Amino acid sequence: MIRARAARNEVAVLVYEPRRPRNVSIVAGHGYSSSKHNLDFLCSFLSSHGFRVFNFDFPGHKLGASGGTLRGIDDCVDAMTAVIAAAREDGDGRLYTLGHSMGAMTALFCAAQDRSIAGCVAIATGYGRPSAIATLRNAGAIDFRSSYVDGVDLPSLFESADAWFARLLPKLGGRPVLYLAATRDAMVAPRSVRDLYERAPEPKSYATIESDHTYAGEHARGEVLQWLNALHPRA
Repeated sequence: MIRARAARNEVAVLVYEPRRPRNVSIVAGHGYSSSKHNLDFLCSFLSSHGFRVFNFDFPGHKLGASGGTLRGIDDCVDAMTAVIAAAREDGDGRLYTLGHSMGAMTALFCAAQDRSIAGCVAIATGYGRPSAIATLRNAGAIDFRSSYVDGVDLPSLFESADAWFARLLPKLGGRPVLYLAATRDAMVAPRSVRDLYERAPEPKSYATIESDHTYAGEHARGEVLQWLNALHPRA
């Protein structure tokens, strides 16, 4: 475990060291109200295939080890940016961002703002989420687990997400991005992921996985590895 210092919060990071490294690093971020444990299976799987992975806890998430508070998207980006800097200090080679839900949104934003990031994997995040979350909240069908987070609640966090996407998605042009939708996702419908994919520049890939929202990261391991293998085949 290492700790990366962001502008407002210290971030706890678990580093997965591969036995046969490919000289490729991945910075991974979890979803809202969760922790790095939710991506542990995916991260350890990728590490076993040669990728060095930095899996971190977003600030304010009580299940994680970072502490602090989460005020909004800026704090998400600030936290992942700090981990990206730590990953660069700790190794050479290509670096990708990866995330699930809120973490996927953050991974896309960080990659868009840093041209040196080679590409991105976005699992179960989509365009139009503010209106979808409002619909779910009005129906009373979803517990947004805001009590698990010190800081902003989920509807407020995603209120400006589409504006961020509109501004930053074009900046991903020229770098590969994998967009993954979960077939049984009650939080982020596959059509929302598809909409985000359609708005994104090339090169890009889209796939669906058999999963609900919570375990989409775990069930995405085959698709993610296949995509990474195409970019970085074993010598």
